[in-house]
Amino acid sequence: MKAVSRKSADPIKSRCKLIKEAIEEAENYTDNVKEMLCSTINVTMGSLKAARHPFNDRFVAMIGEVIASEHTRLTNDVAQKEVAFAQLTPAKATREAALEQFKADSAAKAEAVEGAKQAVSGITTTLKDATSALKEAQKAEKTGNADLEATATRKIMLEETQKDSLAPLLDGTAAEGKNKKAKAVLNVGKSFHFDASLLATAEPVLLKEVSDRGSFDATCLEQLQAAFASGIAALDETLAAGAPAKAERASLVQTAEAAKQAAEESQKDLKEKAAAAKEAKAAADAAEEAAAQSLEDFMPDLKEAGDGLDEAKEVLTAFIEGALQSFNELKDVKEDDFKEEEAPEPVVEAAVAEVAESPSKRARVEETVAA
Repeated sequence: MKAVSRKSADPIKSRCKLIKEAIEEAENYTDNVKEMLCSTINVTMGSLKAARHPFNDRFVAMIGEVIASEHTRLTNDVAQKEVAFAQLTPAKATREAALEQFKADSAAKAEAVEGAKQAVSGITTTLKDATSALKEAQKAEKTGNADLEATATRKIMLEETQKDSLAPLLDGTAAEGKNKKAKAVLNVGKSFHFDASLLATAEPVLLKEVSDRGSFDATCLEQLQAAFASGIAALDETLAAGAPAKAERASLVQTAEAAKQAAEESQKDLKEKAAAAKEAKAAADAAEEAAAQSLEDFMPDLKEAGDGLDEAKEVLTAFIEGALQSFNELKDVKEDDFKEEEAPEPVVEAAVAEVAESPSKRARVEETVAA
């Protein structure tokens, strides 16, 4: 908006022009309203107060409302931009502090990531060692239990032969398959190194009917039963003697399995923590980058805010000295009001005064010098 020139060929027309421009730029009114007021401005604001029709006085009042509304809007715009500029002026120190904080946080996150990597590496070694220890314990258990398992198998064979073959032959319930059962008894006896003469004597006795057996036969069978019982007892002693070592080997395997499982669970947990640490580091890096960009953008932001404030002030000043003052001079204008016009303030002096009185420009200059 242009300031009023007090040396105009037609002071009323020049003021009407300023008022018309202000109406056209008003933001709170529709185009239809602004067009109606502008099209009639020559016979409303442009005519003397005494010569106006009452209807035209109503238009002058409406124009006054538009001018007052625009004055309020421009004043509020300056106030808002002053607040924004005032808030932004000390922001450099705040942004610098924020950047340093984000840098420290990013460094801490980097240390956390490195620590998490080392922890994962360490638990990987631990898991490898635990797996190897378990294999060794299982191998030792298998080797150590081999003889005991063979002994247990021999005991089962001896007990089953005693139950399924010898007992039916002794009590006469083996009606069928006597030969097969007798052969099984003799084979087991040979395997367990029973007395050879006992086995040779027992063979025909086992095939006799119970009713045909005599005293010698009974003695022979008693000795055979005793040989089975003695063999089972000897195997039980061997198994009992090896039980503690077997239990210890089993315990070592269980301990190794538990250690391996604990290492696996720990590895899973540490890998999850390492992934979380990487995500946190990425977020910290992004925050640091944004803070650095914010600090870099400070001077452009300050300049933009200051320029916006200066422009808003200039617009408001031009409006006050132009449209608002023109309206106040024309709303009750009389015939001899503009016979003498004061010379306008020199442009150079006005510009110097404006720069001197602009805190935003001074602040930007001081900030640039300080930078």
